[in-house]
Amino acid sequence: MTEDETYDYDIAVSFAAEDRELVRDVVTGLKEHDVKVFFDEDSTAETWGENLLKAIYGRRARYAVLFISSHYVAKKWTTYERQAAQDRAFQQTASHILPVRIDDSDLPGLLSTVGYIDADFAGVRGIVDAVLRKLGDHGRTRAPKFDGRAPRTPEAVALVLSERPPGWEFLLYGGLLHRGIADLEDNYLDHVIEFAAHNGKVIAGEDGLSWLGNKLTSVSTIVANLDRVLSDDAQTAAFGKPGEAGDPERIIHLANRLTGIYEELLDWAAGIRATGFEDDAIRHIAVVEARLADMPIQQLRRFVEDFLQQMDGLTARLLAGENVDLTFSVKIEMDPIRPADHHRALRAYAAQLSRKS
Repeated sequence: MTEDETYDYDIAVSFAAEDRELVRDVVTGLKEHDVKVFFDEDSTAETWGENLLKAIYGRRARYAVLFISSHYVAKKWTTYERQAAQDRAFQQTASHILPVRIDDSDLPGLLSTVGYIDADFAGVRGIVDAVLRKLGDHGRTRAPKFDGRAPRTPEAVALVLSERPPGWEFLLYGGLLHRGIADLEDNYLDHVIEFAAHNGKVIAGEDGLSWLGNKLTSVSTIVANLDRVLSDDAQTAAFGKPGEAGDPERIIHLANRLTGIYEELLDWAAGIRATGFEDDAIRHIAVVEARLADMPIQQLRRFVEDFLQQMDGLTARLLAGENVDLTFSVKIEMDPIRPADHHRALRAYAAQLSRKS
């Protein structure tokens, strides 16, 4: 069957029973746009027998949407559905399989180059919109397409992954960074007002100084990971060499790692503030030490904001033939005032000890 021929269904969904709730919500959203969906709850009689499945997923549906999860990979029946869809994919040049990843499970036979939608990022609305865009003229509802700006919502992220405009790798990266920072906004606001709920831990006497010393060492480890995330090897593996397509899974991984470092810095400062100290002087050192994270946190936020703004209009520039140099880095530095305050607090504590002795 060619792409110009008539199909009984616009979409056939393939999924494991454990993921039915998500799939049902997606199917409901598609039906609201008059998309004809093969869904087992609506077509119980048609699910009898492997041959009927081959007909539906191999010939009668324009696209097969595979909801990939650990449950999906393990099921025998979903294997039949997937194989029927893949047999069709091997026989035509146009894309027939539309993968939706619910988790990180690998699906046998699915090429790594096939674009997919991340269910966590896209949500039900993002998946529905992506399918509607894929249907295009074949669907009865035309959804808005990529607007040329870096994605700032899960739906926009799903659209970039679905359409993959020029420079999509960097658009995706910027959008994921934006979402990662936005998801931690409450933590950031707590940091700004130096709030942290007490964790129930109280450190006695001079033990607090040793504890704070260990915390100071740990923050250097957190910052060192930034160099690894932004290394040339890591960037090339994710975004590809010049002229090569990027790897969406690696891009998502890098974005998660960078926002993870941001979260670790917030957690590091909050962990100090949440801890009690019996000695007043050590408590003051703790207050000052937690502020050492202020500038690195701000630098990461500015990096993400600046990167996102640079990505707005990137696709238009590339389509216009402009040679765009996409290099980016972030340098983490300490505010000189903070370490000086920290050293003064330590000296004051040492002077206090000498007076006691």
